[in-house]
Amino acid sequence: MRRLVAIAGLFVASQGTLEAQSLSEKFTDLFTFGDCGEPLCLSVELAGQHGFHYIPSVTQGEDHLLQFLAGSIAKGIASLPFTSASSGVTYRVVDGELVASSISAGAIFGERSQTLGRGRLLAGFSVNSMRMDNVRGVPLRDLTFQFAHQNVAAAEMGDPLFENDIIEVRTNIDFHMLVTSAYVSYGVLDNLDVGVLVPLVRASLDGSSEAQVLPFSRPTPHLFGTVENPSEFADASSKGSAFGIGDIGIRVKANLFQRDAIGFAIAAEARLPTGDSANFLGSGQTSVRALGILSGRSGSFSPHLNAGVAIRPGSNQNSSLLGTAGFDHLLSERVTLAVDLIGDYELGDSRLPLPQYIVFDSPARRRVRLTDVPDQNDNILDASVGLKMQMPGDLRGVANLLVPLSEGGLRPRYLWTFGLERTF
Repeated sequence: MRRLVAIAGLFVASQGTLEAQSLSEKFTDLFTFGDCGEPLCLSVELAGQHGFHYIPSVTQGEDHLLQFLAGSIAKGIASLPFTSASSGVTYRVVDGELVASSISAGAIFGERSQTLGRGRLLAGFSVNSMRMDNVRGVPLRDLTFQFAHQNVAAAEMGDPLFENDIIEVRTNIDFHMLVTSAYVSYGVLDNLDVGVLVPLVRASLDGSSEAQVLPFSRPTPHLFGTVENPSEFADASSKGSAFGIGDIGIRVKANLFQRDAIGFAIAAEARLPTGDSANFLGSGQTSVRALGILSGRSGSFSPHLNAGVAIRPGSNQNSSLLGTAGFDHLLSERVTLAVDLIGDYELGDSRLPLPQYIVFDSPARRRVRLTDVPDQNDNILDASVGLKMQMPGDLRGVANLLVPLSEGGLRPRYLWTFGLERTF
């Protein structure tokens, strides 16, 4: 097992190295046109100091479009599911004897009530791959943003007339994450497990963007390029990758009641901000999950229901209600089918404010939409289907496909998982 984990780590490490410029800076480069070093400032200033009047933090405040996209990436990282804390056949003590309390290999992302048993150890690793495909249902390959001019003169927006000029940016973003996690759970008592999960994350970005000045009237002082070669069009591109430790997870599970047909447990999990958020390796914030776990067994069929809450005290992530419902079923002596529906429902209004409109007062009142990304909560619903297969040497192979069913947050089209684990 140690050799397998080491090989997995070396494989991921070989895929990329940390670069001098962070991925968040490379992401901002997709919105930097010209050589001014700031997002969306223009290089040509044909009529005064107009070069910096489109910088998002100036025109839209701190909660601007680029901040929203970076926050969506952090939210997506924080929402990655952890593998189950117990796996394989589990036992409980009856009259001083160990009796099997489960016969299947267990769920993959859902939790069941059984604990490992005193002195037993679960160790394994998993590889998760996901290519982020859309944000709130809008494809990353075709995001559209409108950036307005700063109100620099009269109180009315649009006076002088050139304040009505808009810069439109269209993106084509490819953001991929490969997460290799090593995890261990140990039975401290007959009914108490503790565990730790250490993810190694490779994040890569490859994107391009096209910008166009949409002048309200001509001539306009807002142009790209140089004084000798001005243009209403510009393009940008950025590419890079980063590798390192992600957000480490620590978890505890206590079985409060267990019989052959039904059981109940509680679990707590903390995710520590050990990943470098500037390189999209972690969320940058601590979060805590608390779960109630109800599971049963009827022959080779074992349903489970998890419900709880995730507390995320950070400024740009919402706390949420959690729910997982599913089952694992022993198809044969060596193969277990695991199926789950996984939900994450945000509490309160989204902490990732998205500016939707800007209102111009002059020469006539009009409203311009700033993006095609909807302003909504990032509620998540996923379907997970996988297999656990008993292999030689008491190893279990894990294969799973997770498919998003909702359009909340930054989401992949699918997430696949492969892994190996063993109970000692």
